[in-house]
Amino acid sequence: MRGLLDRKVPAAWIAAGTLLALLLAAAATYAAALHGGRGKERHEPAGKRHEPAGTATTPGVPVATQGSAALRIIGHPPLISTRSTARFRIAAAGGPMLRCRLDQHPARQCEDSAVYRGVGVGSHTFYVQALRRGRVTARSDFGWTVLEPKPFTVASRLADVGPLFPGAAPSVIPVVISNPNGVAITITSLRVGARGGAPGCAPADNLALTAPALAGGKLRIAAHSSVSLPSPTVAAPTIALRELPVPQDACKNADFDLAFSGSAGG
Repeated sequence: MRGLLDRKVPAAWIAAGTLLALLLAAAATYAAALHGGRGKERHEPAGKRHEPAGTATTPGVPVATQGSAALRIIGHPPLISTRSTARFRIAAAGGPMLRCRLDQHPARQCEDSAVYRGVGVGSHTFYVQALRRGRVTARSDFGWTVLEPKPFTVASRLADVGPLFPGAAPSVIPVVISNPNGVAITITSLRVGARGGAPGCAPADNLALTAPALAGGKLRIAAHSSVSLPSPTVAAPTIALRELPVPQDACKNADFDLAFSGSAGG
């Protein structure tokens, strides 16, 4: 409505103090990339040690290589993870038969890779054996910990937005996204919605809201850290009051509450 814009009368205000939690996505959204760090891998020829039943390795404490390098775990989860899917890649010299197992579950024949889904919170160990003519010739294992993911939060600096006018350029909504987890996360989607308004001034009809495109893992947040938007590489959400071909007097001095939602992966 051009009259409100020409007179510079504030058409609407954004309610301040918004702080909302965003839930981490389910396991299916976590990145499937394998990490190549050595971690807590141990490998040695058979006969040099025995696997104690029920014993798991302690992630974060490197163990020196012992004996033969004929069997190695070359792809595995990070030492500390929030993923419920664990993927492993195995390098075995000479093409022996391999048997793999997770924790104290039964060992099964495997190839040069193994995937375990639905891995619960806690410490876990992956074991692999190389066999020739029914005899174990080498063993290797890797231990890691799965943590319960915590929600990340979005705090918006709404005092920086100011009043909205019909047809004016979109206003940037500065936000701070915080990661309370002990591992880094990648924000895979961020959405913004609005509630409130006034009778005759519904947010869905009068507001235009945009959120940044986050494809390609461009918004990664380190453990126990925060990221502010806009940043040099990622835009911030925006808000604008549409100029409609009908009177919008009901939006004068209306308040809108913003709500954020989204997802993240490990």
